[in-house]
Amino acid sequence: MTSTRSFKQKLTKVFRHWKNEQHDLALSEVEELLKSWPGNAQLHILWASLVQLQEQPSHGLDEAKEALQRAVAIDPNSPGAAIELGHYLDSVEDNPRAASKAFTEGIRSARRLLMDGLLGQARALLQLGKRADALKCLMEWLYLANIDNPSGGNKSANGAPDILLRDPTGQILAIQLKGPFAVKIEELLQQLFPERILSE
Repeated sequence: MTSTRSFKQKLTKVFRHWKNEQHDLALSEVEELLKSWPGNAQLHILWASLVQLQEQPSHGLDEAKEALQRAVAIDPNSPGAAIELGHYLDSVEDNPRAASKAFTEGIRSARRLLMDGLLGQARALLQLGKRADALKCLMEWLYLANIDNPSGGNKSANGAPDILLRDPTGQILAIQLKGPFAVKIEELLQQLFPERILSE
């Protein structure tokens, strides 16, 4: 088993070779890393990228595509894998329909990660006493949540929002506490708006 320190050293070497446009050497280093870390999606992405940059290809473009598909399968929540696959499908295969589907998955994954990060940042900011900055994070989260579900996602089955609250500017916000972020949103709302009005 390779240590994390050794992994980082070898990865640094890969990027140094890449920067110096020594793509064959970089590819060789990535192949060595993959022997010890076959389940690392980022290594498969690197491998596919380097295969496409080789001056004297030792692998076919179809193998690069398979590596990108493998990266998506290994880490389906990785925006990077899906986005790289989208670029491949668009640039190499000239398949905008398949590329669009891959980009959509990558964007959706990136948005979920950003939303999770915004909630974490809001909690940390509240602990630091930065309520206004925490509220900005919540507002950005609400904007992203609306992009994910623009057709009335803030309403429950009977058409009424689950929670109504008024922000410091006087704007009324409607929030539905469902889905993967429900518990985190509830905790954040309790801290940001202890006086919030729950809908009947």
